Amino acid sequence: MAVAIAQAVAPGVCSATDADAGEAGSDSTLQTIVVTAQKRSENIQRVPSAVTALLGADILDDELRSTKDIAKEVPGATSWNAESRARPRFFIRGVGSNEATNNAVQPIGIYADEVYYLNSLFLGGPLFDLGRVEVLRGPQGTLWGKNTTGGAYNFVSKQPEFTTDGYAKLGIGNYGQRLVEAALGGPIYDDVLAHRFAVHYDKRGGLATNRVNGEEVGTIEDKAARYLLKAQVTQDLTATLNLHARSYSGDSTPTYAVTRPGVAAYDGYVSPYVSSGDRSVVDYGGESTPTEVDTVGANLKIEYAFGDLTLTSISAFDSGERSSAVSNLANTPTVRSYSYGTNDSDQWSQELRLTSDPSGRISWIAGVYFFRDENHNYSASATLLPVSAATRALNYSEYEQETESRAAFGSVTVDVTDRISITGGLRYTEETVGIDLDTYSSVQTVNGTVPFTNSNWWRGTQYAGLPLQLVATQHREKTWDNLGFDLTPQFTISDTQLAYVRVATGYRSGNYAGGASLGSPPVVVEPEKLLAYEVGYKSSWFDDRLTLNAAAYYYDYKDIQLTVNRIIDGVFRSILSNAGEGTVKGIELEARAQITPNLNVHGNISSLRTEYTELVTGTTSYAGYNFARVPDVTGLIGADYNISLPAGQLRFGADWAYTGEHNFNITDNTDPFVVQKGYWLGSLRASYQLPGGKSTIGAYVSNVTDKDYKVQAQLYSNGFYPTRLGDPRTYGLTLTNRF
Repeated sequence: MAVAIAQAVAPGVCSATDADAGEAGSDSTLQTIVVTAQKRSENIQRVPSAVTALLGADILDDELRSTKDIAKEVPGATSWNAESRARPRFFIRGVGSNEATNNAVQPIGIYADEVYYLNSLFLGGPLFDLGRVEVLRGPQGTLWGKNTTGGAYNFVSKQPEFTTDGYAKLGIGNYGQRLVEAALGGPIYDDVLAHRFAVHYDKRGGLATNRVNGEEVGTIEDKAARYLLKAQVTQDLTATLNLHARSYSGDSTPTYAVTRPGVAAYDGYVSPYVSSGDRSVVDYGGESTPTEVDTVGANLKIEYAFGDLTLTSISAFDSGERSSAVSNLANTPTVRSYSYGTNDSDQWSQELRLTSDPSGRISWIAGVYFFRDENHNYSASATLLPVSAATRALNYSEYEQETESRAAFGSVTVDVTDRISITGGLRYTEETVGIDLDTYSSVQTVNGTVPFTNSNWWRGTQYAGLPLQLVATQHREKTWDNLGFDLTPQFTISDTQLAYVRVATGYRSGNYAGGASLGSPPVVVEPEKLLAYEVGYKSSWFDDRLTLNAAAYYYDYKDIQLTVNRIIDGVFRSILSNAGEGTVKGIELEARAQITPNLNVHGNISSLRTEYTELVTGTTSYAGYNFARVPDVTGLIGADYNISLPAGQLRFGADWAYTGEHNFNITDNTDPFVVQKGYWLGSLRASYQLPGGKSTIGAYVSNVTDKDYKVQAQLYSNGFYPTRLGDPRTYGLTLTNRF
């Protein structure tokens, strides 16, 4: 990553222009990043909070394509995407969710242009034409109060300006990679109206071939567009309209039936990956269709300054739908079962906040927030093999869930002396969640035959060919409330050093399982709460040639919402529940240095430990177990080197990211088949900027060593572990023209 990375940013969304967001240093100093710290414009090194920021230019140049690509730049953060770009999972400092249902509420808040998104179908979009991305570490219980137990990602679009600029980028790569991306913005009318339009198209072939039918598996096709219109109505009144849409189609990441040495799956199958390490082929029986995701949305931000106050209004509406693939759940040539699902979501949000003049000895911000989501989900599954008296041939489940959240918040900063300041905030949230769920199953079992008379059996019960009965139902509505806070004393040691102590709470409201059957009855989970203690230090050295930031933290985590994967009577079950208590403790360090005018080095390292102090599922206690999907150590070391030529400029870049050992299932942290050992992933970049600085030819390689590493590994059942791997080595060429 280039010099424009900032390690410690304020916990706020930057509403300033992109020009304000980054101030170029001299050839031998680091670039300064300016953001709206706690919704205010501040130098990132002067704000008492741990956040990482990446500027949009670096995201473009360094081939960061999707939301999961950001995590390696953030200490203590990981992002998993076993379903390609359809359903990412985010973790920060050990806090995240292993729940894959369509009504799951993520403890890491995902925001785009200050708008919160609940449903996972909104979360996996491509990165294009951004001003920057900010990743807030730790609970954000006041200004970012909507389900941000562990932190937040905020993706900030590049804003319209009254000067014309834009870019176009073309790319090709292995696995049939094709990329087209472009943006153009500028004035419409004098200094009153400006706009910006951006488009993105990314297509890639499969990562493996299904030998049963010859189809590719793991393909993606991602299309997105964004239009922003800015009106400078008066000197004090600004309005920005954001229209956006996305259409995605892709297969899930290839799944391999990993068997134990000398033991075949129940049908005698041994995959080529197990026998020879060949990940390029799979053997799926039955049908397979891509996952389709389509979203559209709009938001309107209005800012009005009067006197020493600024009033901000953000109104948003988004709608999306997803259809999940018909899949053979056995991942072997023998069709064992099928599944199919559709999900659609409509969400509305409104935020109003009033901000005082930040230059006073006492400054404050106060606001109210409203959010509503309507979620409709339909799923079907068909069990073919093995057959037993307890196995139903068909299951149909449908639910409608409504979520309504209301909040009031405030934050005050008092400058006690010229060097000592104290910030405190409160947020009261009341959330009502209601669900209407019904699950039907076939009355009879199938005795070895396939009872489906129509290939569209999943479209509705009329295709089943078997009588059905209601086996599970849930019609409930509950209201939860919470008062969250944060308190942050800070001490300015010198003009280049800052120390702070932060105590903050996080909150995730209660929820329902989003599915029920004979083996998994309806579930209600209570809210989870987190109390965080953090000590931080930020510094700049050698005339802004080096920044060094550190933090240590301890989390007291109660009523943790989690999905426990267990094998019950030989059947894989995912059970949503509350863990009683858990703890997280860790330390992290970030540094960047301008070694010479041409050489920039940056890195981060995080070490953390997690533990459930109270967790009982069934009759088994898992107290003492660590959190799933949480590496004990993560780190990154990277460098960029520029060479000026008589005709143009060369740039070389490299980074190596380390992910420590982690397990994928809470109930098993020792079986090597469901544990991933620590590993390194390397990326290389090279580019040549033509004379004039407008056009750049680039090349990149990701996963340089072609490392095989797991991104998902389920528990052993039917003679194998369903296992998914991260992307293999990918490489490509790009041509970018700025204008």
